Amino acid sequence: MNYIATIGEREVKVTVKEVGVARYMVTGAEKEYLVDAHQVQDSVWSILYGTESFEVDVQGRDDEYEVLIEGDCYKFSLMNEQRKALIRAGWKGAVGKALVTSPMPGKVLKLLVAEGEEVQTDQGVIVVEAMKMENELKSAVTGKVKEIFVKEGEVVELGSKLLLVE
Repeated sequence: MNYIATIGEREVKVTVKEVGVARYMVTGAEKEYLVDAHQVQDSVWSILYGTESFEVDVQGRDDEYEVLIEGDCYKFSLMNEQRKALIRAGWKGAVGKALVTSPMPGKVLKLLVAEGEEVQTDQGVIVVEAMKMENELKSAVTGKVKEIFVKEGEVVELGSKLLLVE
């Protein structure tokens, strides 16, 4: 999955690729990092990089994150490349029809809306867990939830239809 991390005024393209069970190749700032990552509590992760082990506390809401590593706090935003490109282009949202699909294989953790519910552009509608990270997917349009195609706990593939807003 490709992301743009923004730290202050600096933007870095970050790619995360699962290469084994709880093992990821993370590429950013022209460097590659092979890491093992295990979630040990709600927001606490155990990270192994080379011969070094770290306990990391990750707090996130929407696209904003705070990561505490060995007493140092790092604040940044993280969003997928497509969403970042839309925001750069001045996208403010739209009214119309939008099919929300899974941007990665994962598991549906939580439905944030119900069929028939009114939603606004950029409102969180569903949470999908992928690579042990929770990803809140948002509506691209203002409208009504017309149909929900999945249930909480269901495993989905890349591109699976999740819900329809119109």
